[in-house]
Amino acid sequence: MATGRQHAIVLGGSMAGLGAARALTNHFDHVTLVERDELPVATASRKGVPQGQHAHGLLPSGYRILSDYFPGMMDALVADGALSGDLTGDFLWYQYGGWKLRADCGLTGIVVSRPHLERAVRERVLALPGLTLLQGHDGEEPVFDKATRRVTGLRVHNRTTGAIATLEADLVVDALGRGSPSPKWLAGWGYGEVAETQVPIEVGYATAVFERRPGDLYGSTGAVIAGTAPQATRFAALLGAEGNRWIVTLAGCLRDYPPTDLAGWTEFAASLPTRDVADLVRDREPLGPIASYRFPANRHCHYEKLAAFPEGYLVIGDAVCSFNPIYGQGMSVALSEARALDDCLAKGDDDLARRFFAKVTGIVASPWAIATGEDYRYPQVEGRRPPGFGLVSRYMERAHRAATRDPVVLRRFFEVASLLAPPPAMMAPAIAWRVLVGGGRIGPTSPARKVAPGAKRQATPAGGHVEGQPQT
Repeated sequence: MATGRQHAIVLGGSMAGLGAARALTNHFDHVTLVERDELPVATASRKGVPQGQHAHGLLPSGYRILSDYFPGMMDALVADGALSGDLTGDFLWYQYGGWKLRADCGLTGIVVSRPHLERAVRERVLALPGLTLLQGHDGEEPVFDKATRRVTGLRVHNRTTGAIATLEADLVVDALGRGSPSPKWLAGWGYGEVAETQVPIEVGYATAVFERRPGDLYGSTGAVIAGTAPQATRFAALLGAEGNRWIVTLAGCLRDYPPTDLAGWTEFAASLPTRDVADLVRDREPLGPIASYRFPANRHCHYEKLAAFPEGYLVIGDAVCSFNPIYGQGMSVALSEARALDDCLAKGDDDLARRFFAKVTGIVASPWAIATGEDYRYPQVEGRRPPGFGLVSRYMERAHRAATRDPVVLRRFFEVASLLAPPPAMMAPAIAWRVLVGGGRIGPTSPARKVAPGAKRQATPAGGHVEGQPQT
């Protein structure tokens, strides 16, 4: 704990705010978490997280950070009914016209509902020494001292009584998500307009929950089923959640929104590139109403480009950058940023904002490239394509095909997708050779059974049978 760091405030109690609060407890005597909702004690969705009812992915990078910050939490979640396993051996992936090779890649993950995961994290954060929750309060605006050019606290509004109070703080962190007023506040303090990049995608979700039965979905923990852009706009994510449930989220981009009535929802499911979702739910009734959600655009606020930034203030999570949720990156990116905040504070307070936003820029670069790179495959999506976009897109198509047969390409692909390796790692010479040789066509894969560990697996240039691979 650093001398002189007495009090930090975090605005927003979702995953980004919880991660930031956990990091700050390593460096401040006291941390206050300000949240407008009255937070549920049990596992439940809440107004402040409208996307919480839908399928969420925690990537291996996020899994590792949470395991480090909260030892034993993952085992406790599994004891509560969550499913843990290998990212590719136990979870299934249908992309670019074929099933990825079902083989252990050594990347561990957990499949659990967003409300249950958030509850587990929240319980542990609130149990930390020196942590106070101020729920049912809005953060009206940080207190900005014009003379010292720093934020010195936060004005809060009690939503029940209407009372306004001022909390003093050495650091205020905005984790308010996409609706963050930080750009407005910064402009009002004289720091100018925050540059922003948007890539519209107009994604819509519709999620139904069903009973999960033994042997469902080839005995897997879940699956992602994606159509191939630019022809297809429809996707699905199936997550085996606690309570023996399937969370089944259908999604469509470019306003191809799935219906919320059961007949229309089922018809949408049947239009996916495989019949697995339609077959799974054919003889089952949803356990509740079908929930919907809309996401308009990838959005990146470039705080790192401001000429100056007030001391005592930072922005984190979706308030900095939010991505097309189809790719399941948001929670893991937010946790990575919390870890970056921890690391920056460990090196002192000098030039904190510049150092932190430089790290955040590096963290979001990979998921931004992944999300927008896929979205840009649709010609209707507006935005400037990066140099070499067409060449990279064609290479990645071959990489997807190679990953249906080659475990080396498979692992590297998911290391990049999980934010454990940068996108250029997909083009390392040893990987590029396997992609070019083995990406000629979809391999003879099936998700029905896992390839045994250690089975000899080599890509074949003509796309013939690979030893150790079950035939279909």
